[in-house]
Amino acid sequence: MNATDLKYAGILSTRLERFSVKENSPYRANCRCPICGDSQKSKLKARGWILEKDNSAIYYCHNCGASLGMRNFLKAVDHNLYNEYIIDTALDKKARRDLFNPPKEDVKPLDTLTMKAPNFKKKGSPLLKIKKVSSLNYDHKAKLYVQKRQIPASEQYKLYYAPKFNEWVNSIIPGKLPKLENDSPRLVMPFIDKEGNLFGFNARAFRDNELRYITIMIDEDMPKIFGLDTVNFSKKYYVIEGPIDSLFIDNSVAMAGADGNAKGLENTENAVFVFDNEPRNKEIVSRMERCLNKGYNICIWPEKVLDKDINDVILSGATPADIKRMIDDNTYRGLEGKLHLSYWKKC
Repeated sequence: MNATDLKYAGILSTRLERFSVKENSPYRANCRCPICGDSQKSKLKARGWILEKDNSAIYYCHNCGASLGMRNFLKAVDHNLYNEYIIDTALDKKARRDLFNPPKEDVKPLDTLTMKAPNFKKKGSPLLKIKKVSSLNYDHKAKLYVQKRQIPASEQYKLYYAPKFNEWVNSIIPGKLPKLENDSPRLVMPFIDKEGNLFGFNARAFRDNELRYITIMIDEDMPKIFGLDTVNFSKKYYVIEGPIDSLFIDNSVAMAGADGNAKGLENTENAVFVFDNEPRNKEIVSRMERCLNKGYNICIWPEKVLDKDINDVILSGATPADIKRMIDDNTYRGLEGKLHLSYWKKC
């Protein structure tokens, strides 16, 4: 399925009743029909389907017979999503066109005395120069990497592959990184605000002999947060320690170098801070204590969990639903949180 339709199928997964992905390739997902309301007698019946056909998504309901492409389906169920879809579709078409016919640009002298941090809008985003992981071939190294880590297919549109990372970074911020003859690829996790502006990114190396993670900020005044473009602060949300871990938890953000600082977050009374499961790590324990002192909710992992982070728990056989339930069942604040933390920490 094309990357744009897959992205919006993933967004709909949190908004449609009884949504369940039945198959990733070809894509098949089931839900209660939002158009007819599905069965009025049984709330368990789900007769709406999002199906892959000719590399695109179509919606069909076995109850009311609705048959729509993704564009018209979004128009029928969520006009705001429909507007965003129109923009994303146009951007993807432009990216493909520019790949074969790069637009000519007037080169103007650079005034180094008045340089400001670049402010990229969606249509001029540097992300158009690299590929979404969701659009890569199944045997591509980045695709194999995310599949090995069991990152859901519905979330892979949020990740990008930069084949020559240093060169790409220097095209955004000239001279930021050294030029390398053997420039290496990285998995890019972009920081995007609500307006669609790229303000930074976290990047993961594929090679074991390189620095594992690098964070580059285009706008130093912005917080190092992944997921601001998709999170809904008006309801319960989760603040995860790493971008990859956040891909397994609905309505979450990740703080690159999480330290309990709520800069960039809204309605913190709705937030649950989820740190790595490292009770012997003094820095993590200190961050958890700071969150409790500020009155925030935190997750304190139960003793039965032996893995270090969310992705490790997934690889041990748990599902995203299992982990979310575990987090919700082990969320604490105030004095109760401090008591549980004193039992949990081992440093």
